[in-house]
Amino acid sequence: MRVLHLTPEPPSPVGTGGAMRQFHLIRRLGELGHEVTVIEPERPASKIAEGLRALRRRPGVALEAVTLPVLAWQAQIFWESMRERAVEAARRADVVVIEHDHAAAWRRDLPLDVPVVLTLHNRSPTMYRRRGLKLEAARWRRFYGRYLRDFERFVVVSKLDLRHDETSDLVPNGVDVEELKPTPEPDGPPTLLFTGTMNHPPNSEGVEWFVREILPRVPEAPLLVVGRNPPESVTKLASNRVEVTGAVPDVRPYFQQATVVVVPLLAGGGTRLKILEAFAAGRAVVSTSIGAEGLEVEHEKHLLTADGATEFADATARLLGDRALRERLTTEARRLVEDRYDWRILGEQLAEALTKAAERRP
Repeated sequence: MRVLHLTPEPPSPVGTGGAMRQFHLIRRLGELGHEVTVIEPERPASKIAEGLRALRRRPGVALEAVTLPVLAWQAQIFWESMRERAVEAARRADVVVIEHDHAAAWRRDLPLDVPVVLTLHNRSPTMYRRRGLKLEAARWRRFYGRYLRDFERFVVVSKLDLRHDETSDLVPNGVDVEELKPTPEPDGPPTLLFTGTMNHPPNSEGVEWFVREILPRVPEAPLLVVGRNPPESVTKLASNRVEVTGAVPDVRPYFQQATVVVVPLLAGGGTRLKILEAFAAGRAVVSTSIGAEGLEVEHEKHLLTADGATEFADATARLLGDRALRERLTTEARRLVEDRYDWRILGEQLAEALTKAAERRP
């Protein structure tokens, strides 16, 4: 099967959850014998140069800034450097995959006789509504109504996103269980860990809430905040108890230092790779309900879930003080990711979904 993969962000083994998902699934498709062509934006030295080049190619892109969600408008800027190559490559493909809802408008420039699948990493209208950004959420709802109807099929990462018209296939986010393996807990005082791309607002807002409202209620355990591109609001959290690392080449040493992983998210869509990574690394997790949303996990079996500052602090302190509980949770959690969330298994599921789409070529 010849797969054309169109993406606004480069697939990568490190970086955002979306970039890592694409990297592992594309690699698995190749291992299964499929031919995958990836087209991503040409990125000039500056965003200003990128925008000016897009305007020269299609002046109307400036007007779209008024009506489109911000990320969708950025995707249109990217598309101007990709369009010609993508349209030509689509004519030779059995199926086209477009990554991310904010790139959905790309479908309208592709040949109509080629099946195109949209991967929905997030439910953007829900995510922006949860963050209180009502205007942007309304833009996303209009965007969905206008552009998602153009797609033959969808790949979703959570059962919550499955569509009722049977046009979607579930391929969850995952983890490389061979790369991330359990290690013994460190000696000495317990340590908390938060991981994630820090300029993703749900991550930065969540860790700010944790440090402000929860950490003072937890016994003296230091917090490691590990992730690329921390905004100033996060770097200012650094103290004798909070370390903000910024980007790191390998997250495994930080899991090895940690006793408990915290996921204090108050908004978001899709599912969180950070929880699956902690499970694979053999580290106990405390998460809000939103943080664990969409994953097939059970409270008190795979992790602890708690909402509200007092409840989250109590759950964190309980887990820090109960080694037997940590061991029970991590055993079940590791078993779960091996059986359900290994990228190798998920790559086979994606191949089945794309084959199904290709067989329904108009």
